[in-house]
Amino acid sequence: MFSFLSFGDWIYQSLLVRFLLSWYRFIFTTNYDSILPNEIITDILLRLPTKSLLKCMCVSKSWHQLISSPDFVNTHLKLNKHHTVLFPGYFENIRFCSLPPLFNKQQLTQELFHMDPPCSPPFFVGSVNGLICLFNRRRDTYIWNPTIKKSKKLLKSSWGTSRYTKYGFGYDDSRNDYKALFIDHCGNSCNGELSNLRVVVNIYSSRTDSWTTLHDQLQGIFVLNYSGKFINGKIYWAASTGIHDNNVRNIISFDVAGETWGSLELPICGEEVFNIKLGVVESELSVLYTCKPGTTSDVWILKDRRVNVSWMKQFTIEYPQYAVLYRFDLPIFTFSMYLRQSDKGEILLLIPGKIMIFDGSTKKFKHSAIVKECNTAEIYGESIVNPLTISCKSSV
Repeated sequence: MFSFLSFGDWIYQSLLVRFLLSWYRFIFTTNYDSILPNEIITDILLRLPTKSLLKCMCVSKSWHQLISSPDFVNTHLKLNKHHTVLFPGYFENIRFCSLPPLFNKQQLTQELFHMDPPCSPPFFVGSVNGLICLFNRRRDTYIWNPTIKKSKKLLKSSWGTSRYTKYGFGYDDSRNDYKALFIDHCGNSCNGELSNLRVVVNIYSSRTDSWTTLHDQLQGIFVLNYSGKFINGKIYWAASTGIHDNNVRNIISFDVAGETWGSLELPICGEEVFNIKLGVVESELSVLYTCKPGTTSDVWILKDRRVNVSWMKQFTIEYPQYAVLYRFDLPIFTFSMYLRQSDKGEILLLIPGKIMIFDGSTKKFKHSAIVKECNTAEIYGESIVNPLTISCKSSV
């Protein structure tokens, strides 16, 4: 479950930062060699949010080296509980917002803030470990960390040769390797129709800082949603049987470490009765079955118990009678859902251009807010991972 930074946690972390900075100044104005053991200092620093760590990096060379070290970065990544939500825009900006204000309709418009990405207009590929993968219309691809304001432009590749390019971004923790994946559905065009459809996949690996091209992949499968969902080492997409089939037939996956494909059956069939949409609930793969017309949605979650994988229906959310779910029936878009850890236990549903809040006990709609010129929002966990040093070649 994602955690929210409470006011008490914020006070505690602010006091920690003040204590550390005061302690450091004291050491350098006295003759003492050491006041606190290095282990304690490291433990305190690991508890700080990312933006506070950035201030601490400016204190001294030794602190900068400690906080920049791979072991510290990886440990902080696992302990960090502060998440924000990013709203990929249609045009130049990407907007960010902390999670708590999203539950408050009045606060939302005041809390959104803009950040300029390294390319324009930015197309969102995916996000993992505080890094965001983006590309522009020229097919320039970037890995960007907006928290530390650093980005890496990737080498040019041959992806993007069709109108039907799909993509994803994931992480292989066994090799510390970030991978960007681009799927091109290519064919012969005649009178606007494609024939002899074939799939070409281009994979970027940060470990080797290079691209690999694979041909004749995913025979008889057409990927529907643009951006795949990265969960537990795999990237997932909804899929159909062909370019003219817009119904979700199954779910395909790409194992980032093994670079192998897999498939999942849907919880239940019923394309004629339901709009089926792929997404994420907290950190678990999910499918939303929305009745036609859209009055309710069943939320299914994939439970991976290692021994077996199975779908479980979690709950049903209820929309207002005349709700306008703009673009909600299009399988090319995904959704994200978060469960608030509080007495109210509210449910946050993020769909293209809209935020919807549901009562945690009744699962009925409470209120919504429009986010103009925005695709489906995505969770973003802040980090100090530097995109310029994630390649093995950069450390040589």
